[in-house]
Amino acid sequence: MYRQENPRIYIEKINRQTAMDLKYWGKFEDPRLSGYNYGDLSDFEINFWYNSVSTPRKRYFAVKKSEDDRFIGFLGLKNYNPLTKRSKLGIVFDPNYVSDGFGYEAMNQFLDYYFIVLKFKEMLLEVNLFNERAINLYKKLGFKECGYTSEIFENQKIDVDERYFEKKHDIIYSKILIMNLKKDDYYEL
Repeated sequence: MYRQENPRIYIEKINRQTAMDLKYWGKFEDPRLSGYNYGDLSDFEINFWYNSVSTPRKRYFAVKKSEDDRFIGFLGLKNYNPLTKRSKLGIVFDPNYVSDGFGYEAMNQFLDYYFIVLKFKEMLLEVNLFNERAINLYKKLGFKECGYTSEIFENQKIDVDERYFEKKHDIIYSKILIMNLKKDDYYEL
């Protein structure tokens, strides 16, 4: 993996052994983030997840702390297309390691790998409107808003805040911001 000089973290292709460490992750207290609570998964569920992210159109990478090799997050490229040089990003961190700058460091390191080594031209992502911390990170990295969508929200017991959710036919949908970053825009920063 392409590495920048960065003492706190490094990124490597995820493997099954690393994926099994998801069970040691903490838990988000915010019910809107319950879908990111990987620490609750059984070995069977982790193996199922690992198999689902190990397909030809996906590439997943582990973010590890340099000091102890602890698995603290992952970056996923979905709709991975080496012909169009585009993919869609997903990023998840252990709740014990959010708001400490690890996401920013990982993304800086990963974007250089993505644009320089892989020679991709554009990265897309979708982020829930309620996830203001993530939106601020993406904007800081140069991502631009390019659209909106919605999808059925996994936690149907959530209180509906109309800024972030909408209810249609008794089903709760999350409002989602679509963002993109083009190689030329990233290197203009």
